[in-house]
Amino acid sequence: MTGVRARDVWQDGDMKPERQRREPKHASPRSEQIDIRTSDGWSLRTDVHEPAGAAIGTAVLAHALMARRSEFDRPPGAGVGQLLVDRGWRVVAFDFRGHGDSGPLAGQGGTFGYDDCVQRDLPAVFAFARATGERKRPVLIVGHSLGGHAALAAQAAELVAFDGVVVAGANVWIRAFEPSAPRWLIKRASIFGASTVSRRLGRFPARALRLGSDDEACALLCDFERFARTGLWKSADGAIDYLSSLARVRVPVLQVVSDGDRFECTPECGQRFVARCGGPYEVLRIARGDDGGPPPDHMGMVTSGRARSTWARAEAWMRACSIDRSDSSRT
Repeated sequence: MTGVRARDVWQDGDMKPERQRREPKHASPRSEQIDIRTSDGWSLRTDVHEPAGAAIGTAVLAHALMARRSEFDRPPGAGVGQLLVDRGWRVVAFDFRGHGDSGPLAGQGGTFGYDDCVQRDLPAVFAFARATGERKRPVLIVGHSLGGHAALAAQAAELVAFDGVVVAGANVWIRAFEPSAPRWLIKRASIFGASTVSRRLGRFPARALRLGSDDEACALLCDFERFARTGLWKSADGAIDYLSSLARVRVPVLQVVSDGDRFECTPECGQRFVARCGGPYEVLRIARGDDGGPPPDHMGMVTSGRARSTWARAEAWMRACSIDRSDSSRT
């Protein structure tokens, strides 16, 4: 592959000796699977896909709650990740700890909270993407739901320095972002119920309930309950106020929302969320599926293949963003 040395484990800016080469599903000859080691020793399974020619830059893909990195390969071989590779991006798709192949999973001894995703996982993946990409090429992140608001939290806390942020259906469940009082009552009851179940079982059983591909750790659900109960989006120790820090996000931000997302992140919620950022932001709203049918739901905007035209527009935004950042770095 080009631009990345073939290694099995990456940690702290150094490549360790190769032990075993693993190819991701639907991989091209220019794809490789590695583990990225976090500062606290967790291994994050990661797919690295190289474009056919010189890369525009690197796009890090961060998945949603109760999901895994494979969501960006839906439909198989024709997902958002492949669209970006086909259009010249080097793609780094990873599993957050406790998800997918980044075990141990919830219910198997894996315990983790929101701050672990923000303060440990994302900085490790960003450091890898920056260190192994082509010199002076931009590094952007595309985050869906959890992956989106965690990315903005990490950027706001200055734990990462992405050159642009694309989020899809991303907002935190606090009253400030929900304009509908009835919908807020349902959200609040839902997260309180989920955290109660998690405490009793030691995890949230998303797979058994057919709500997602991956169960969630009790600590993570309790963090979300804390956000909803207090109206504060802060780290568990109170040291970082992610909400007020959003004003420090000066890089361009793009939010992708869908009219079919009627609960998790309505277009109004998504707009309110990114409006807190201190830099330029735009909102892409999906009003109808590419097949002429109704707009996709919260997961479907990434996984259904029915919003490909919107993702093509998002990629064009990324490309323009990367050009703007390159021009500003030369001045």
